[in-house]
Amino acid sequence: MTRIFRFASALPLFALTLSACSGSEQADQPAKPQQMTLNEVMRNEVDLRADAVWEIGNAAIDDQAGLDPAKMTDAKWNELARHATSLQQGAIHLATLDPIIVVRNGEKIADEGVPYGDSAVDVQAGIDRNPQGLRDMANGLASHMAELAMAARAHDGVKAGALISQIDGVCEDCHLSYWYPSQKELVDQFRDPRPETSNH
Repeated sequence: MTRIFRFASALPLFALTLSACSGSEQADQPAKPQQMTLNEVMRNEVDLRADAVWEIGNAAIDDQAGLDPAKMTDAKWNELARHATSLQQGAIHLATLDPIIVVRNGEKIADEGVPYGDSAVDVQAGIDRNPQGLRDMANGLASHMAELAMAARAHDGVKAGALISQIDGVCEDCHLSYWYPSQKELVDQFRDPRPETSNH
């Protein structure tokens, strides 16, 4: 009986030791990195990388909206391909956010509180209604950038110039659908003005 008692009395201590070891192992594990928000990926990856692509394109654009070969060196072509690939990766990052969280608690987005601006809450609600639509648009931007990187590696000024000039439209379609949908009707009027009707 004494042996049984001693063994039984040791069980709580043994269990406590195991629990402490388990807790120590969990504490030693590195914390899982916090997922970036949509706003952070846009600001820190997509926007900055798009600006880098545009900077090269704007400096070498010709009258036909292509890239003037005389203004593009091998180094510039390589730089353009690198920035296009980097922007492609940023777009893929957007497409793979799960869940898609617009901002952290208490943060605001750029156009919040201005006329035709949408709040972070409104943007989140719009994305929650159709998150796959945003992912599809982000993947579309990624494909566009893959084409640009290929054109840059081939030193194809005509194709590269056209692809660069189209980036704004690709981005704007997504922004009007998700980031500031309140501006969509107004922007569409400028994009596709209705022909004047004759009074005769």
